[in-house]
Amino acid sequence: MSHPPSLAVHSYRTLRRVFPRCGMVSQAVAFNLFLAFFPALLIGVAVVGDSSGVHGSALEMVRELRRLLPSSSRQFVEDYVAKHDVKTWKLATLGWTGLLLAGSQAMRLIVDGIHTIYGDERRPGFLHQQVRGFLILLATMVPAFVAASLGVLGVPLRRWLAQDFGHPAFLRTTWAILFPLVGIVFGTIALTMLYWIARSGREGLRQVLPGALVATVIWWLVDVLFSAYVRRVHYGLIYGGLAAVVGLMIWMQISSVIVFVGAAWNAESEAGYGSAR
Repeated sequence: MSHPPSLAVHSYRTLRRVFPRCGMVSQAVAFNLFLAFFPALLIGVAVVGDSSGVHGSALEMVRELRRLLPSSSRQFVEDYVAKHDVKTWKLATLGWTGLLLAGSQAMRLIVDGIHTIYGDERRPGFLHQQVRGFLILLATMVPAFVAASLGVLGVPLRRWLAQDFGHPAFLRTTWAILFPLVGIVFGTIALTMLYWIARSGREGLRQVLPGALVATVIWWLVDVLFSAYVRRVHYGLIYGGLAAVVGLMIWMQISSVIVFVGAAWNAESEAGYGSAR
């Protein structure tokens, strides 16, 4: 019986499953995530807004969302929301329509990339892929939205607690630790459901959980590094008015690659377990 590979070997083989196999599909996923981002933002605006005026609460929500976005994309997103001064139900309708269309396509492409990573020869048909992408979107939407809501409402909640109970320094420290942990938990839940449904339940939840956790932790670390990078590099000199769009697209591209890294981690674990038996 052979021994399981070391962490370095496992990581190398994981990356080999992603590159170059999933280069093109990750770009397609990033494009569809970009298209789904703004409809999702409209849904958030509809949730916090009211029929008499969405303007103020929407902008406040986006300002709280600033730290979740690349710095170059923040003003771009604020301007987008500020222009949508329409009734809440119209925002919600537009948001859900766009999110379901673009989001389900992104999930379908992710499923296709996961099949490529596992080397599956038999793949479901077009209609089956569409249905599965839609189901994955529905299954991952709740934990993803919960994580985003915690990020949006984190600062107001902390201020309210500090005003009523005092100890603002203690709350800042607690929230600085709690926010990443809660985000990692809900991100892991979303990716676990994604990987499990993408494989049609051929692997148990325990088998796909490690890759989901690895991908979530990597995403948080890379997000911090990328945010620091875009704050220091003025690539607006190169891209001009498209700098915000390019920054957001790069962020989506990185995120899609990390999703595939988590799936590849699980695939390599499965292959290593099979060879060790």
